[in-house]
Amino acid sequence: MIDLTTAALVAKMASDAVGAFDKLFRGYADVVRKKEPSAPNVPPPDFAYVDAPEQNAFVAKSRRTGGTYQTVTYQELCNRLDGSDRQHIETLSQAMKNYEHQWNTVYEQRSMVSGMEIGRLDSQLEYLVKQISDPLIRVLAFVEKMGLHLDDHYIMARMLTQDYLRDTQH
Repeated sequence: MIDLTTAALVAKMASDAVGAFDKLFRGYADVVRKKEPSAPNVPPPDFAYVDAPEQNAFVAKSRRTGGTYQTVTYQELCNRLDGSDRQHIETLSQAMKNYEHQWNTVYEQRSMVSGMEIGRLDSQLEYLVKQISDPLIRVLAFVEKMGLHLDDHYIMARMLTQDYLRDTQH
């Protein structure tokens, strides 16, 4: 069990981790699918999973209407999580921020080069995909542990990532 202050911190870190996930995922999916457009295969997220301190909760909000789909209060998080969960999401949140920064740096560099340099940077993106895969799955598992249900976008994202990991381990 954790206290309310820790629950609020966990909700913020989970929100940050999901935010980084959302920023990275479309490019990640394109690299995994070898440049095939991912849009037809992975629906856009219906919901944003965000910290809502004014509600003392972690919520799933509709991206279209802003309406709340699901709420997990800080008190519920206190009852559901323990101290090791705080450290776990803190590590995941920081890892996602780091990977987001690395991804953006390589992607920006890619837009400024030509020829063989593009191939080198594409290889870096593929390497980052391998590094990012496990944290992506762990972020989604943590959101579920917090008590929220994943929408179709995140379910498909997890399936794509799990398939990628399975296929690259052979």
